[in-house]
Amino acid sequence: MPIIVFGQVDQKFTLTDCYDSTVFNYPNLRQLELNRAVFDLNIKNIKTSYYPKLNLNGQASYQSDVTKMPIGNNIPGINIEELDKDWYKINLDIEQMIYDGGLNSSRKKLEETEFRISDQKLQVELYQLKDRISHLFFNIVFLEKNREILNVLVDNLKIRIENAQRVFENGMMLSSEIDAIKVELHTTVQKIIELDGDIEALIASMNEISGLEIKNASQLELPEIEISDYIFINNRPEYLLLSLHQEKISALKSVTAVKRMPVLAAFGQVGYGRPGYDMLKNSFDDYYKVGAALRWNIWDWSKVKREKQVLDIQNQIISSQKETFDQNLRADLHKKISDINKYYKLIEMDLEIVRLQENVVNTANNQMDNGTITTTNYLIEVNKKVKSHLNLEAHKLQLVYSKILYLTAIGKI
Repeated sequence: MPIIVFGQVDQKFTLTDCYDSTVFNYPNLRQLELNRAVFDLNIKNIKTSYYPKLNLNGQASYQSDVTKMPIGNNIPGINIEELDKDWYKINLDIEQMIYDGGLNSSRKKLEETEFRISDQKLQVELYQLKDRISHLFFNIVFLEKNREILNVLVDNLKIRIENAQRVFENGMMLSSEIDAIKVELHTTVQKIIELDGDIEALIASMNEISGLEIKNASQLELPEIEISDYIFINNRPEYLLLSLHQEKISALKSVTAVKRMPVLAAFGQVGYGRPGYDMLKNSFDDYYKVGAALRWNIWDWSKVKREKQVLDIQNQIISSQKETFDQNLRADLHKKISDINKYYKLIEMDLEIVRLQENVVNTANNQMDNGTITTTNYLIEVNKKVKSHLNLEAHKLQLVYSKILYLTAIGKI
């Protein structure tokens, strides 16, 4: 039976994979659960305003004088005992809210807005984190493309050295010319070593932030991005956060408005003490009373009106901040759209430059074999070829990255 060994294929990671894993691995993501827990507790506390309030009060006191019957008003045969000067009482006071003018409903809306603001602040953090991941991702891919091109150059230089060695043995080339090619080879290898170190550091940062286990740059898969239109839209989390702050101001205005609404409550009191409600009875007694209470702040010297004016001004401030945000974003998008169009044109020119430079190097290669050009001239053309390939790959990556930057700027990433 033949033994078949399958090589392990490295897992591929897209930019979206890196985003998702980074968000999942973000320690502060637990704040979403904590925000929800705080919100639920605050809502429960607000709801308790509808529950009966029970207060137990006790008091013991001694006073210098008590109420007495006036001298001369004594009625024959009737003896009214003078009250003791030490008084005692313990009361259970009960209050049930009947109508609060809409205060609790307004407080709930305010609490919901606060909860959404807390979550949106975290979205702003995640947005900034994704932008950092994009930067790491494209730096790794860019350096990897450079390394691939330099590796091809190393292979070509090694072949060139072997060919030059045969020409030297036939007495048609100086050893110094071979040494020049070897110097170029060693210099290129040095550049590859530097790239290896830089790529390793960037991958380590990516793995630390995202929680992934990326082993090499070849595992990163460049995204294909198509932008159908450039219609202005602002879904940035910072912009949405400003809108939520305006909703909070609206909720605060509702809470402020109900401050002057009438409040109706039922109350009751059950107690035991000396004296009771009968102030002429000098003994311990139990007592109770029930009733309804109305509280209505009919005049507050325009305090609520001024509070609303302050909130209106704060709302106008946020509106101006949103307008400024939109203006700056539009200006930034003009530059990003221009960059996208620029890289399309540069890539088109790069392809033609690469094609022409390939022809030049092929010709120079033949000329060197025939001894019609020097090694220096040959290496100059080879470096031009390498540079043209590097420019092409750089512009391809910059095109994709500029699209990512555009989508990030409008909040679609």
